Amino acid sequence: MTDATTYSGMPDRAAWRAFVPTQKSLRFQRDLPEGERLFLSSMLAFIGVAGVILYLATPVPFASLARGMSLYLMLPLVSVSIVWGVIRVAEKIAGHRFAIVHARGQWMLATAVATSSFIPIYGLFKQYVLKARGFPMDTALAEIDRFFLFGYDAWEVTHHLFPSVWATIMLDRAYGVWLPILMFCPVLWAALVEDPRVRARLIACWIGVWVIVGGVAAWLLAFAGPMYYPHFIGQDASFSALHDQIVVQSQLARKAGKMVATPAGHILLMKRYESGIYMPGFGISAMPSVHVSMSILFAIGGFALRRWIGWALTAYAAIIWLGSIHLGWHYAADGIVGAALTIGMWKASAPIAKSFERRRSALEEDRL
Repeated sequence: MTDATTYSGMPDRAAWRAFVPTQKSLRFQRDLPEGERLFLSSMLAFIGVAGVILYLATPVPFASLARGMSLYLMLPLVSVSIVWGVIRVAEKIAGHRFAIVHARGQWMLATAVATSSFIPIYGLFKQYVLKARGFPMDTALAEIDRFFLFGYDAWEVTHHLFPSVWATIMLDRAYGVWLPILMFCPVLWAALVEDPRVRARLIACWIGVWVIVGGVAAWLLAFAGPMYYPHFIGQDASFSALHDQIVVQSQLARKAGKMVATPAGHILLMKRYESGIYMPGFGISAMPSVHVSMSILFAIGGFALRRWIGWALTAYAAIIWLGSIHLGWHYAADGIVGAALTIGMWKASAPIAKSFERRRSALEEDRL
């Protein structure tokens, strides 16, 4: 229920204090239900154990890992602070306190720490474990794309349908927006999704995308992607033409006073791959597409909030899929497989959550 307590008036010089978190204003509900407390602590413990294992299994110096972790662990402060600020502004406008949101302080903080720390930990896997695997399957996947597209590569189709440089600029911008959405969505889910089981499923699936889609499936389906095909597989006229097309589009964008970040991203990832220097968020892996997988999860989370948000984020997921092809990061099948795995993971999480809830209820009844 929403606490309808009306704010009292205050002098203008003290108005800023309404936006400063205090122990009284946060009102964190410290006694979380056992199931929720267990979920949050288990999530953090899993990430901690995974981090230790990957650190021991890779050659990354502890100082480098610590720098990467410190960089990403600043994000909880940013994401929670911004979400908190938005909530406080909304409360000022509405004239009452959204107590149900304040009661989820532990959810917001634990989720922010978990999601922010998981990316540099996953970077250990992507930059070293996946690199050792190599890319033995690009040739097969390129042929699969060509078979279903009547001999054409997927990038040829998108550039034929959207030849304008402005389409490339728009898709490049959409790709750039993905990272902040990636970091803010879990915190927003923790704050705004009412059903704790849905909250837990969304956040668990966020981590599951990295583990299952970006980890297990990426190991089994080891592909570099169209832009890196000439580097790792061999010369191919079509993918060499893709490289040239992206460079030309970037030059046209520059003449129009805009910038396409993708070519620099391609080069930077390749340099990091060749140097072997650890950097969170880097690494080469195309199949399945984590970008598309996460975008589908954004849409699922959107539907948990409002139907129109879900449809808007579904459209965004479609744009990300097109952009992943158009900009040379992925084959068409990468996004399709990533989306299918994410939807399957979401569906599978429902009975798991119900089973967990039944066990929790049974334990509580035994105690009574």
